Amino acid sequence: MKKSYTDKSDNLPLRGRQILVVEDDSDTREILKFVLERNGATVLATDAVQTAIQLFETIRPDVVVADIGLPEYNGYALIANIRELDREERSRTKCVAVTAYATSRDRDVTLSSGYDAYIAKPFKPDELVETVAALAH
Repeated sequence: MKKSYTDKSDNLPLRGRQILVVEDDSDTREILKFVLERNGATVLATDAVQTAIQLFETIRPDVVVADIGLPEYNGYALIANIRELDREERSRTKCVAVTAYATSRDRDVTLSSGYDAYIAKPFKPDELVETVAALAH
């Protein structure tokens, strides 16, 4: 039987990883945080792009998980800022978009904007953990 990534166990695929979650819906943000923490990650979460950029500069997370449809500045503004900061540091932070923009065109635009992976909402916890774990390693 295939083990679910969302089962609590000693084998935590995200153990030791720092994840930055950027999601404006508080319920979704808490679910993302819960699923990632349950799988061993240390998670910082915010609902705003400007705060996310400040946190990013401070902690340099292993992976960023972000919504695209954010108020004030969207997920595309976030990824543009992250990629600029990456260029300055000569590294590339892995970023996952988790978004309700779910057409194939939305997926293509999201990936071409600089995200490394794309997950449509409503997301499956196992898919989220598998994607983040693959990017973090």
